Amino acid sequence: MNNNPTKIMMQMITNHVGHNEYEHYLDEANLSVEEMLALSEALYSLFSAQWEIQQAPNNHGVNPFDVISLLEARVAILARTGNEGYADWMRDMWELALRYSDQAGLRRKFNLFAELIASTKADLSREERSIFFYTRALNRLAHLTDYWIGEDEARPLWNELMEYALTSMVGDEQHAVLKVIKGNAPWFAEENEEHFQGGHFVKEQV
Repeated sequence: MNNNPTKIMMQMITNHVGHNEYEHYLDEANLSVEEMLALSEALYSLFSAQWEIQQAPNNHGVNPFDVISLLEARVAILARTGNEGYADWMRDMWELALRYSDQAGLRRKFNLFAELIASTKADLSREERSIFFYTRALNRLAHLTDYWIGEDEARPLWNELMEYALTSMVGDEQHAVLKVIKGNAPWFAEENEEHFQGGHFVKEQV
């Protein structure tokens, strides 16, 4: 086994390998949590330096596929670090899901949001940042499902978001989430109009 995981992972990122290849390499590398965290930071620092050069005048800017590849590598690494890397994992999962195309990367986008929702939902009682990513990922997945698959499939997702807002949020925070639901799924708000009456609702994203 090559003992330079940073070099290996940098090459994999540059080659835009599939996310399963990062998992396979990390399975074999058997790094400690401390080594995983150090690897994640090293990759971020190295690519940040490269992107600063790419963003200089007369260059074409950062390759979006490089960004996706780095995020894929980091979420694979951070998923193995437990509580130590959980906050960074949530943020990178969110960023990765957003960056995938609604066309070519739609299946991966769906899976990332679903995984983020499942993880943060299990952590809502002890991690405030989990609430932030849970509600936003749930909103995005419901919206995607509504648009690409249909209302029947999206209804349970909108209902989960509504129920969370009604049972776990109060005041302006609750009102903001209900506004988002009504703006993105007016048909669902009509079905549940007793929860959406009053106030001025506008289309916005969580």
